Amino acid sequence: MRDAINACKYLFLRECCEPEENTLRVVVEEAKADGPPEDIEGLPGKVIRGTVAIESDPGCQLFELVWPSYVAYGVRNESFTSWDDSEVFVGRHFRVYSKSHFRNYVARGTFATDEYPGPLKHWCVVCLNHLVDVVGCAEPQLRRVRPAEPSAFPDPARTSDSGSL
Repeated sequence: MRDAINACKYLFLRECCEPEENTLRVVVEEAKADGPPEDIEGLPGKVIRGTVAIESDPGCQLFELVWPSYVAYGVRNESFTSWDDSEVFVGRHFRVYSKSHFRNYVARGTFATDEYPGPLKHWCVVCLNHLVDVVGCAEPQLRRVRPAEPSAFPDPARTSDSGSL
């Protein structure tokens, strides 16, 4: 599933929540460049030529990532992120870091270590609109929602008290 996420050209963050205490659920949707090129005005008097809208449609893949536990997570607005050559990771949209500022931040701000609660990892889900950083021990459960695969957490909006859909 990691390869499928990394193979997407673009991703949008659609949901980030805790369906249960200290469990993290992230939903991302594939997007694609769509429509004819357009010229748009950026800053006053500056025109950006040949832009194409990046959008999702029902044919785009939707992915759910669930961490059963975590030490820390953070969501960053993509507009305010910067590149740093000192960080080391593998992956494109679903990154695993071996060296990062977020991991250092977690080390300074918590008593979590590789000894307790166990070997820590830093994952980052990189989308066009946000980046979601997660540090923890437990590997995330990954599944493709569209096309459909069984959910780790049922959607409460789609079920009633009787349990029927």
